[in-house]
Amino acid sequence: MPWWKLPFTGEPYRSSLFLLLSVPLAIWALVDRGAAQQRVADALLSRRSLLSRVRGLAAVPVDLVALVVAGYCWTGVLLNVVYPIRPLLGMNGEYRDAWGGPSLAGAWAVHALGGLGFWLLVPWILRGYVALWRRIAGA
Repeated sequence: MPWWKLPFTGEPYRSSLFLLLSVPLAIWALVDRGAAQQRVADALLSRRSLLSRVRGLAAVPVDLVALVVAGYCWTGVLLNVVYPIRPLLGMNGEYRDAWGGPSLAGAWAVHALGGLGFWLLVPWILRGYVALWRRIAGA
């Protein structure tokens, strides 16, 4: 697959959802031996995994790091694309000293281009975390 096609597929968004759910599912793996985690992984990642209590818990450190990275990445994309509404979110809305300033249009254009560029990069970052998770899970 060409590098630029990945953000237009459903894979990065299913991966993001799985990484979001993976920590609670790993904790729940103590109760059901990883059955729920396996069903969700099969549905969202389209791969059969060999999960157990130990493998589910072994993935928790990777899950926590991936959750923080995915949250940071998607937040960065969103906040850069919708740059003008930052003051509504309690962030600094001063655009005169921002990249692309002194006009709001210039600042928004520069931040939106950065956000779109980051949007092309985020799926590849998440793909690496999912590959590591699959390796731990035995998929």
